[in-house]
Amino acid sequence: MDHRIDRRSLLRLAGVGALGLAAPSFLTACGGGSSGGGVSNAGKDLAPWPTYVPFAGPTPDAPGDDSGVQPLFLKYPEKVVRSVDNPVGDGSDVTVMVVSYGAPPKPVGENRYWQAVNQALGVNLKVIVVPDPEYGQKMATLMASGDDLPDLIMFSNLALPHAAEFVQARCADLSEFVGGDAVKEFPNLANIPTYAWKGMGRIGGKLHGIPLERPMPANSLFVNRSAMDAAGIPEDWTTEQYLDAMKQLTGDRKWGVGWFKALFGGLGGITYHAGSLGAPNTWSADGGAFTPATATPQFEQALEVMRKLVEAGTHYPDSLTVSSTDMQSYFHNGTVASMNDGFGSVSLSTMKKINGRFALDLGRPYGAQATPWQGPGIFGYVTFKKAESARIKLLLRVVDYLSAPFGSAEYELANYGVEGEHFTKDADGIKTTDLYNQENNSLLPTKYIGTAPAVLYLPGYPDTAKAVHDWQKASLPRSVRNPATGLRSATEASKGAQLGQIIGDGIAAITFGRKPPSAWKDVVAQWRQAGGDQVAEELAKEHAANQ
Repeated sequence: MDHRIDRRSLLRLAGVGALGLAAPSFLTACGGGSSGGGVSNAGKDLAPWPTYVPFAGPTPDAPGDDSGVQPLFLKYPEKVVRSVDNPVGDGSDVTVMVVSYGAPPKPVGENRYWQAVNQALGVNLKVIVVPDPEYGQKMATLMASGDDLPDLIMFSNLALPHAAEFVQARCADLSEFVGGDAVKEFPNLANIPTYAWKGMGRIGGKLHGIPLERPMPANSLFVNRSAMDAAGIPEDWTTEQYLDAMKQLTGDRKWGVGWFKALFGGLGGITYHAGSLGAPNTWSADGGAFTPATATPQFEQALEVMRKLVEAGTHYPDSLTVSSTDMQSYFHNGTVASMNDGFGSVSLSTMKKINGRFALDLGRPYGAQATPWQGPGIFGYVTFKKAESARIKLLLRVVDYLSAPFGSAEYELANYGVEGEHFTKDADGIKTTDLYNQENNSLLPTKYIGTAPAVLYLPGYPDTAKAVHDWQKASLPRSVRNPATGLRSATEASKGAQLGQIIGDGIAAITFGRKPPSAWKDVVAQWRQAGGDQVAEELAKEHAANQ
């Protein structure tokens, strides 16, 4: 049987309207916002965060810690254990809507990975795969429609107006199933760290989803360590050493700095520099009052560093127009020696694209009083269609299985497929096959239904994994969280894209010399008047309610 959802259902569920893709928000709070008091947490009875029960799995080669340093595995565990003891499904269909960043999956009748996942789950997954460029408009149309919903809907970190109201009105309240000790019925969900649940946040005091955990670092500076070593550039550097390094790495149609267009839609391009120079992460919440990082002297110092990089000609010439995909290719082939990217790009896929051209590393913060910025701790979250308790528990078991931790048999299936078909194992660990390249959890994005807390394991690249672990130990103990993460703001929900663009345009104008540095105060004033001050007031109320 072919379990793909038919085209008519796809159009009804996902929509084909011409709504525009939402721009990245100035804030890093995730899961949408609110245009009314109903989704606010202020004055509400708050569901308890799920109790954290870590998985007692294989011992890592180096441990993680509470600062966000991940457990390091240089080798794949010799033995895997089972994390799911009881049957999951009942043979019924489960419709799922997820974003995709790759090609469409092969049909289930031709897809051994899909078949194996269905068999393990005991359900027939009907997966609506929405390509990333269409995700914003599809989700907006779905939320505006009165049609029946998929059983599971994945919300990414994309700022979608009125997402919180939609989730509260149309999706199941999971508080009684996962709040506090109730989550222990689903051990793999109990293994999700508390920071991820807080990154998702509550809506109206309730838990309306399951977070898709991501490591703590925010956008990071990926560097070509081989080129830096050849130029005598140290791992630990000062501001001047960083600027000099980018100059040394520029020349002969190569550049030190790899910026791209999307970085200038908000704070993305300045994250590394602002954190290096001690700016608070997006906001400070001293005394309960929210103050934007953009109004601090450290932020202006970061702008000055970016402007100096441009004045020295160290940046890729088409930084304001080139795509992130193209810039990744330029980094992989050595055209640029560094680029800002999400920490998730520390991956086997990236290592294969670099293909041994150079050693990959991450750039450490260069300021003496650095406050590296943490990310929200999630890539998004999964919501559930309202249903009877028994059906909700079945869907939770599906997500629980796909959230199985590293070192478990369930993780192995969800992430690598069927042994002997999609992968093999030897003394060096996992070896993927040609079939894996055609059938995996990116092409059929089961990893956006449920995902394990990430560990540092790069099969075949233990030196890179060790270097990243060392970077985490050097950087994360000083890192700071955005106090707005997981909070609700009506103004941010309705004006977040506009506010983000004011900041992004201002950063670009000053960085590239179209405006003098003194113009930054006017940019901040414009942002405040456009709604920034109102966002700050709303976040302060939410923050107080969540303490």
